[in-house]
Amino acid sequence: MKKFAVLIVTGFLLLTGSFVSGQDVVFQHPSEASKIFVPEYKKVSCTFSQTKTIPNSKAYIKSGGNFKLNANSGVVFETLYPVKTTTEYTKGQNKHITDIITAVSRKDYSYLNRNFDLFYLKNGVNWTLALKPKSSSKAGAVMENIIITGSNYISTIEINTLKSGSTKINFTGCKSL
Repeated sequence: MKKFAVLIVTGFLLLTGSFVSGQDVVFQHPSEASKIFVPEYKKVSCTFSQTKTIPNSKAYIKSGGNFKLNANSGVVFETLYPVKTTTEYTKGQNKHITDIITAVSRKDYSYLNRNFDLFYLKNGVNWTLALKPKSSSKAGAVMENIIITGSNYISTIEINTLKSGSTKINFTGCKSL
């Protein structure tokens, strides 16, 4: 009887759309900068794997390689597959991306508060920080949200855009330099 009741409730939730995806849970927890704990990073290196979805398609692009963060100068993605290339998000190039990455790594919550609504969850050593662009922010014209998860280091960054699909980056083997 108990299993039947659970089955009925689960069926109801599925039919009514009341289940909340893991990604959406963090958006139920608005936060203030003073209550957010994300480790501060100065210089870090990791390996990364990335999956980019293509809108209106089941296709996706996978890539991976080496990642380096320097809080003073920006980040570098050295992609090793499928094509070797290096992308730098430094102060002069791709300024908006650099500003976001630098703000998170330096814990510059004044920048984040000006441009994003903040959402935060912490479970033991694991944390999730979600950034949703404010209507007054330039990022709001192209970006739906950014979800960052981690513990000692950032483990994933998911960037969801309004028209260009999503990009999920997984970081492994991270170490301070």
